[in-house]
Amino acid sequence: MHFLFFNTFLLCSKNLRPLDSVIENKSAIRFCWDIEWLLQLLGKKFKNILYVVLVRGRAKLISKLLGNPSIGKMILNFKEGRVFEPYEVSVEVARKKQEESLSRKFARMEKTGIGKKLGVNQRTKLEEIPVTDYNFYEGFFRKPSADAFMYPLEEYERARTSGTSGAEKWFMIPKLSLVKCWETGFVNIMAMFHDGEKITFRYGDVVYVNVAPQPFVGGFMLDYAGRETYGIIKLVPNLNLSFSDKIQFFIRNYDKLDGAVMLASTLVSQIMHQIDGTITLKGLITLDSQIAEMYTNKIRDFTGILPKTIYGTTETLNCTISSVQYPLGFFFDWKRGIFEFCPAGKDEPQKMSSTNLTSLDKVEVGKIYNLIFTSLEGELTRYLIDDTFQCIARRDDVLSIDFPIFKFSSRFGKRLSIQNFTRIDEAELLSALRDINVSFIDFTARVEEENGSEYLALYLEKTGPISEKELKQSLNDILYKVDVDYRNVVDFFGYIPIKIYFVPRGTFLKYMEEKIASWGKVERINMKQEGFQIILESLKRQE
Repeated sequence: MHFLFFNTFLLCSKNLRPLDSVIENKSAIRFCWDIEWLLQLLGKKFKNILYVVLVRGRAKLISKLLGNPSIGKMILNFKEGRVFEPYEVSVEVARKKQEESLSRKFARMEKTGIGKKLGVNQRTKLEEIPVTDYNFYEGFFRKPSADAFMYPLEEYERARTSGTSGAEKWFMIPKLSLVKCWETGFVNIMAMFHDGEKITFRYGDVVYVNVAPQPFVGGFMLDYAGRETYGIIKLVPNLNLSFSDKIQFFIRNYDKLDGAVMLASTLVSQIMHQIDGTITLKGLITLDSQIAEMYTNKIRDFTGILPKTIYGTTETLNCTISSVQYPLGFFFDWKRGIFEFCPAGKDEPQKMSSTNLTSLDKVEVGKIYNLIFTSLEGELTRYLIDDTFQCIARRDDVLSIDFPIFKFSSRFGKRLSIQNFTRIDEAELLSALRDINVSFIDFTARVEEENGSEYLALYLEKTGPISEKELKQSLNDILYKVDVDYRNVVDFFGYIPIKIYFVPRGTFLKYMEEKIASWGKVERINMKQEGFQIILESLKRQE
């Protein structure tokens, strides 16, 4: 087996020639095709070795080869025609391949500290493992030791969460996972540039990306993207620019951009009014899909396209692919991990067991689920993600893909309790604001006390003509109608438990500049005090 691989590698190596000569005799193209062919043919058994030897070991050469437009276009055309093929399999076929990968992972983990704590070996079934959360891994991640992990410590990146789901957390992410997630990233670029009939991406297209730098995971992913795309995609601007400088870059260079990955709220509140007329993009991914949904028509009128979205976290990395049929939906990439689901509503991971978890092929359209994620390369196993998702369709007909389509619902476990009667979450507030048809950039909400009574305090950056009194009454009317527990608070205590604060224009931009979030999300429920202080200071300046 190793002999076959070694001879295959030697055969490829012998075909290499100086760059000047390969351009003429096309052996460079043959070499790149050999790599593609080898990765597909031998990938099941040698994928990691092939990557290290053929890609890492030849990175500079391959970069030069693919940096040549003729060669790069040839490779792009080859990949573009096959980009969605891995997802045209059934969920059952994908699961069998996942089980093979999982068995290899458990074999590697068996003698590690994390593996022993999980109690896994090569024969362990996923259903035998309890649901875990960050507390299970925290000690290993905060003080890494060589005997705790599957790979040498130098083969990991240490990444920090943005804190949108709670306290700051550190993770050990295998470099291999960061490399592999750009397989998903490349597919997302193609989906992002899909107009419903064809892929419009062309070699050298310029894509604007606004995410935070390292040690946030978005920074690592973008850094690895530069290494893995070899000039086929040009990513701008400089990752280390500040949030506001990246916005100014867009405003100054929008006519040179082909696509963008950014917040819908940033586009609507910070960019549109600074550009005369409209712009033309071939692809747009918004990282705050709920805001994008509220401004879909406005974004389409300004950019010429419908916004799409993806989902990713520090734990899962880039684990989804944009749907084309449902632009603000996505499907989970089976190559990035095993995705299990539990009907939303349970607050503790220990209450979730193998008996009440739902596999990807068993989810029901319309239902909202918690996500339990198992990495195929990293240590995270049956890990409860702090978000909920709604299944919105069984498949994507445009892409001919039979994987369920989801949309982001809300942060899991973050709710506002008023007088111990009601539990209001982000999704319910967003739905109510959508029904009221109020235009806004973003908001944050918390419970405040006054004279012994509790209130839902909403701090909102509005863009439309509505008064605090009008919004308070409209929000009360909606919640009273749809939320029985909220109605009980109003009827039992005899008051409207809502306070409205309109914050000045630019408040949430200031928040984003100082907070630095990897995926750029505002903490909409129970914002931590350090971030909320920015909101309060903005209100004081308004007075």
